[in-house]
Amino acid sequence: MTRTVFLLIAMAALAAGQEVRFVGKTKYLHGARAVVVHSIDDSTRLVPETIAAMDKYGIKATLFVSTEHDPAPEDRFFTQLQIRELWPRLRKAVADGHEIGSHSRQHPCKKPDSEDFCAAAYTDYEIAGSRDDILRLTQQPYVWSWCYPCGNCATYPFIQKRIAAAGYVVARNYPNELTNGHVRPDIQDFDSNAMNTGYTQVVQHRNGRKDDTIDVAAINAKFDEVYRKGGIYHFMSHPQWLDFGPDGFYEQHLRHVSGKKDAWYVPMGPLYAFRTIRDSTAVKPEAEPETFSVAHALDQKIYGGAVTLEFDAPEDTAVLADGVVLPEAREAMLSGWDHEYVHRQGRRAFVTVRPNKELAFVRLEPAANLSGAWTLRYKTANGLERVSTLTLLQTGTALSGTLAGERGSAPVTEGHIEGARVVLTVVRKGNGDEVPVRLQGTLVGGELKLWLSFPGDPPILAIARR
Repeated sequence: MTRTVFLLIAMAALAAGQEVRFVGKTKYLHGARAVVVHSIDDSTRLVPETIAAMDKYGIKATLFVSTEHDPAPEDRFFTQLQIRELWPRLRKAVADGHEIGSHSRQHPCKKPDSEDFCAAAYTDYEIAGSRDDILRLTQQPYVWSWCYPCGNCATYPFIQKRIAAAGYVVARNYPNELTNGHVRPDIQDFDSNAMNTGYTQVVQHRNGRKDDTIDVAAINAKFDEVYRKGGIYHFMSHPQWLDFGPDGFYEQHLRHVSGKKDAWYVPMGPLYAFRTIRDSTAVKPEAEPETFSVAHALDQKIYGGAVTLEFDAPEDTAVLADGVVLPEAREAMLSGWDHEYVHRQGRRAFVTVRPNKELAFVRLEPAANLSGAWTLRYKTANGLERVSTLTLLQTGTALSGTLAGERGSAPVTEGHIEGARVVLTVVRKGNGDEVPVRLQGTLVGGELKLWLSFPGDPPILAIARR
């Protein structure tokens, strides 16, 4: 869309008596009521089993690992596996929405610690080296999170400065293990000191023992309390101190905290990065009608996530970010931290967008007859261009047809027009599976701008032209 056409549409919207008002930034991404954060510590052989349990229930976690490939026997933490065996699984975890955090390279540990021990143990090799290992061996774009091995040294300001100087956004502690102070620090919101952050409670056997009884009702009740208050529920575990399986306490708790329609499931680092993004983002009306700038001056490599903005806006408006129509979601996408979309509740429009964009609310006229053949183009997540033919037949507001490409043809099993919105569902079949692909968007300047949503993946923008 050219800027001239864009302005004409926006001015027409204003002339029609529409008003758009910025209400504010939501406390959490997606306008969620509460947040669920999980973190696990140590590079043990049970890390893959822990990830599998989390994935079963849709829980996202920060996986704190020590990255030294071949530590000397005298330096090797007693639970540590040679980390090289875990990297393939950790790479997949990153792709699935988890975060890899640093737990140092060799896990220096002394109980109790001392200032001299911390000064000698927390070297650039341990702090920056482990960060660089993660960046080199995974596709993760940044390492936001540090975890103090054994909870050592977290209270010393000079150590906190070393962690911050290495670029970490947040550092998690493990307080007072010798007196069981680590069991329930009961932090229920963002911690005021990002370099010495706590968590809500542990979910694990105590002190490595497997003969204690876990009070599942009590740990579930603590989650219920935090959720009811609209807080941040952060639980941590060591894989070697868990019981797995559907009847084990760990999966019972995962099952209890999962599936909340108004909770945001996110790792620790992106959560704390979000706080900075939210607090640093300014939203200002522009000279053009119904247009707002959304901007911050943060490093996009570190703070590339999204923020959610609430607007009061007419229901028949579309939202454009830098001229591109944002997809609409019937429900908020309550995992991930960098999706862009609009979620509506009547006149309340929740716009989730990565900052340094210009937002415009425009009223789009109902689509004209869409019958005919459209050439649809899009790029996959790995940069491959796909070209297909979308053939549509419009009957009233109903749409039918096919989507055909080099891999065959798939029917439009459901399609309709909702005012200015075009909604299609195409079912692709293969290898005994049926995969529904949802396409939704608008007709803008003679082009169909459609967002393709494959199950489990963020939407991809496709452009269709006759």
